[in-house]
Amino acid sequence: MDIRQFAVDKRTVRRFLLETQLLWNQPVYLSKHDTDIPLSIIRHLECIQLDPVAAVERNHHLVLHARYGNYTTTQLEELISNGMLFEYIANAACIIPMEDFAMFKPIRDYFGLKLENSIETLEPVIKDIIKRLNTEGPLPSRAFKSAARVKGYWDNTVAKTKDTSLALTLLFDTGLITVAGRIGGEKYFAPVGMHIPAKLIHDSQEIDEQTAKHLLLYKYMRAYRVFDFGDPRFGWFKTTAADRKTFRDSLLENQEIIPLQIDGVQTQYFILAQDEERLERIGREQSNVSNYHPAKFLPPLDNLLWRRTRLEDLFDFSYKWEIYIPQPKRQYGYYVMPILYGDSLIGRMNPQLLRKERTLLVKYLQIEEQVKIDAELIGQLKDGLKIFADFHNAVKIVIEKTQPEYLLEQLRK
Repeated sequence: MDIRQFAVDKRTVRRFLLETQLLWNQPVYLSKHDTDIPLSIIRHLECIQLDPVAAVERNHHLVLHARYGNYTTTQLEELISNGMLFEYIANAACIIPMEDFAMFKPIRDYFGLKLENSIETLEPVIKDIIKRLNTEGPLPSRAFKSAARVKGYWDNTVAKTKDTSLALTLLFDTGLITVAGRIGGEKYFAPVGMHIPAKLIHDSQEIDEQTAKHLLLYKYMRAYRVFDFGDPRFGWFKTTAADRKTFRDSLLENQEIIPLQIDGVQTQYFILAQDEERLERIGREQSNVSNYHPAKFLPPLDNLLWRRTRLEDLFDFSYKWEIYIPQPKRQYGYYVMPILYGDSLIGRMNPQLLRKERTLLVKYLQIEEQVKIDAELIGQLKDGLKIFADFHNAVKIVIEKTQPEYLLEQLRK
């Protein structure tokens, strides 16, 4: 099979990836048919990742704010309660456009088999939960009182999880209940039939596994845009290397994907054939696009960061979320966020929102050694911090430490 490779420089691929991730020149790709911009963004990205950690605002809200400066957290809450979105497992726990519900059937079936014994163990608790949800409508976890403790997903040797909390998790993972609403960080659970349209439930029952997995594979590629076939969860379900090779070869034979030959990059990356013209355009327009925009601070689970090896290959930037690293071993901090400046990742910020004081505390702001720190960059960092603070309703910004050290006084001016 004669395979044509697309020769391209690293910067063009970076800008292509940033544009398709709506972090560069994003107004071009917001659908004119979606009057609600956050919904349009989620549809374009395919899904966004959820996380409950609230050192500042939660990950899913930060993803949307990085792409839409006027975003408010109530917009996402309304989209969920109005049935435009559903929550389920894609790249971990995610918010997904409602119209994609049926294609996730293989993942629901996988968890149904995997968790069958656990569900049987908690059968009395589960029956009571389903009865109450059917009778009372959407309820949060705190509505279910219980003194019994069991080993939950995050427990090791000691049972610390309420049996009702584990039951809700099992019911959600197997697709028997869903999240019908969110208020702040609190989820309201409901039977699937209360939140998911009947037609989509019917489609989910009728779709065959092969068709659903095929749809998931394409959704994955649209989400990543620049992808490789080394991910064992390519398509967001477990695959073997042989499975991925067969799928890749089929896509190449049908000319649905294009291999990239990226200067200085050994990993074989691909794009969808439909994106070739866009990649060419970005290469032509490079010299006409300003590199200067207010700095953006990306949350740890932003879509751009999902494939860490891709960050290293395309951005020459190594990133690790240090939340699970013991404090003495952390290099940058608990909630370290990459800093995006133009088409480059230039450093990291470790922030904390002091809510009562309405203060954004920047515990550490680090800029990579090779980055030239000039008046333009300092101004864009200040602008980015102000935008970030305003989103959090913070009236004050306190910066404790920077690297290099002299940057501290420059940012405080």
